[in-house]
Amino acid sequence: MFRMVNERVAAWPELQALPADMTIMRYCECADPRCFERIYLTAKEYEGIRGDSTRFAVVIGHVFPEAEHIVAAPDGYDVVEKNEDLRGLLEGIDPRKGAYS
Repeated sequence: MFRMVNERVAAWPELQALPADMTIMRYCECADPRCFERIYLTAKEYEGIRGDSTRFAVVIGHVFPEAEHIVAAPDGYDVVEKNEDLRGLLEGIDPRKGAYS
């Protein structure tokens, strides 16, 4: 759910005008629908994660091992990658691939 929120916020013109190395607040993209925690990363870092529909930026410890694994642990957050069997589903709902637009 918060992936779509983060995508809409990233599209705001005032945020697009900020330097790529400036830290911006994002919502945790973990699988817990009750999570409203925040993480802070640059637009460049976020774009690097979003290059793959199966990767999500989450608060440290917000990992669901039955469906994902940590692929990177930058300062202040984790990057998780969903299991390969979820790729088709995730690509189908990825707003950058035309879903929900």
